[in-house]
Amino acid sequence: MAKIVGYIAMSHSPFWDGSFDVEGPGSAFAAGAGKMKETVEALNPDLVVIFGPDHFRNFFFDLMPAYCIGTGEIESFGDYGGYQGPLPFRNGAGLEIIEAVREAGFDPAFSLRMGVDHGISQPYEVLVPDMNIPVVPVMVDCSAPPRPTLRRSYSFGKAVGDAIRAMDDDLKVLILASGGLSHWVRPMSPYDEATDHETREFLIDGRDQVVEYNKAREENLAQRIANHHEGKINEEWDRWFLDRLAGGPLEDLLSIDPDQMEEVAGNGAHEVASWIAGLGAWGGDVATVAYEPVPRWVTGMGLAAGFAEVEAAPALQASAAGAVTGNQP
Repeated sequence: MAKIVGYIAMSHSPFWDGSFDVEGPGSAFAAGAGKMKETVEALNPDLVVIFGPDHFRNFFFDLMPAYCIGTGEIESFGDYGGYQGPLPFRNGAGLEIIEAVREAGFDPAFSLRMGVDHGISQPYEVLVPDMNIPVVPVMVDCSAPPRPTLRRSYSFGKAVGDAIRAMDDDLKVLILASGGLSHWVRPMSPYDEATDHETREFLIDGRDQVVEYNKAREENLAQRIANHHEGKINEEWDRWFLDRLAGGPLEDLLSIDPDQMEEVAGNGAHEVASWIAGLGAWGGDVATVAYEPVPRWVTGMGLAAGFAEVEAAPALQASAAGAVTGNQP
């Protein structure tokens, strides 16, 4: 039987290059990410299941699943300077999870050749720099309404966690979750009459234009960095979310109204659905490892984690100290 050995949830940002040596805003988050990298090395998991969003690099409105589980090949898009190319996978792992969650009443999509962008690849690349641990990617629709509710995502995540624990192989499995926290991104909606025709067509079926689209986004990012652009962040909401993720009550998170969340925490805050799904899979205690608002990264940068047996290994105990003592905001 497989065992889930830990849960790490972290913000991602195309403005962060994944380095741990950061000066000024972002340094506390980067240091926390460095601790989690050491923790992953100590855990030495056999499999990583990653819950994360897609930013219209692989999934579009013409066929947008609420959830999609990778059951075979995985291709990292390589946006914003990230790794481009295949990620390792374990034959049969994703399919075994799919079959079990369907028995539990969920019907996610599946992909034998799944593309992922920085929403899934960045945390993996940061925490597993050798990229040698097999991955099962789980895309959570955080971008394309109507989205699944946070309550549904938690229940779905719980079904994934149950499926992992019921796997036949004796595996150590790490849960990663990527997204959020508060941030505002340029709104793009095919439902909005103000959306120009070209953008609307891309959102619906932009697969043939995605390389060109991504190039334009990266050029825009470079210009914003050069202009020292800073994004809006709601630090109070971020800390509220992290407090409840770590200490509850869970119902406060599951009952979040998505429209109200978007109003106070931005349209990018919907990505916390990945955190909630991962929390459902984990089902254990969580502590805040690090948090700081980083306007130059346009996101509230948070990091939360929990581990099954931190006391079992001195090296793990030392490297995971932030998640044990809690750097509570």
